[in-house]
Amino acid sequence: MADDKQFLEPKSTEPIEPDSGTAQPARPLVTRRDFLIRSNAGAVAVGVMTGAGFATSLVQRQPGSPQVVQPPAATIPLTVRRVTLNIDQKKYEVTVDVRESLWETMNYQLGLSNCNLGCDRAQCGACTVLVDGKAVNGCALLSARLGRGQKILTVAGIANGPGPGGLHPVQRAFWLEGGFQCGICTRGFVMSAYALLQTNMNPTNDQIKEALAGNICRCGEYTKILSAVKKAAAELRGERVSYTAPLIFAEKAPPSAAPAEGTVSKQFEFVTPLGTIEQFDEMALELKQKPGIVGVSGSERTITPVWDPAKLDETKVRQILVETGHPVRP
Repeated sequence: MADDKQFLEPKSTEPIEPDSGTAQPARPLVTRRDFLIRSNAGAVAVGVMTGAGFATSLVQRQPGSPQVVQPPAATIPLTVRRVTLNIDQKKYEVTVDVRESLWETMNYQLGLSNCNLGCDRAQCGACTVLVDGKAVNGCALLSARLGRGQKILTVAGIANGPGPGGLHPVQRAFWLEGGFQCGICTRGFVMSAYALLQTNMNPTNDQIKEALAGNICRCGEYTKILSAVKKAAAELRGERVSYTAPLIFAEKAPPSAAPAEGTVSKQFEFVTPLGTIEQFDEMALELKQKPGIVGVSGSERTITPVWDPAKLDETKVRQILVETGHPVRP
């Protein structure tokens, strides 16, 4: 028991008395921090923890000489990235948080209203865009990972020209076939259908349903959505298509492909894109009441007014747009 007891009892920390009779102090412990400092690893550890990475570097020195530290190069925090986003064939230089979604970047930083936000959980598909031809959820994509040459395509980038006459067949089909109601999900459905018809212009009903399975319409317009995709496919195949509501398109289309004789027209780009095409329609009705404005066409991003040069010039047209609350770029 005596032998066992000596292992169970804690050892004394008192100075050890050597045989010579001279007391020696106990050897101090070396902490992890002391070890890092003495081994010159502290500067690297501090650099990593403060977000500087390895920008702080140590210069080799002779033993006993003072330590020389090179000043860190200008860096940005590890929580942000500087990226170039290719959206609708236009490049945007932007600094983004590493947790920032593509939808947040487009709406909050770039002022683009090219996709709607529904659930913000990648469940409803309202924010669907195409990245390198594949339909994906904009709310679930990190902008910091899209600056390596990926081509981002939104509903604003598939139109073939300005105004209703320039709509892509998929956009036109959803409009004239009534494949929408409240409109929150429409842009996502349009992009998912567009992605499908890029690879299959003669899809079956089952193939359409499979391609649109990631999109939800809370209004329940699935029958008309299915019909719209089928008619868009037929138009892309070159077939003659009749829509459920052709008169709506005729009323909203410009009165003629070219401006009337003696008038002037020019396309302008809004400083801040409109939220919806319905907002454009309301603004167009207001502009047509202005003396000298003959006609108006455009989209959420552009506007093409037609005016009488005897009453207005470009400067006055721009001023009218400012007065309506929708200034245009120089």
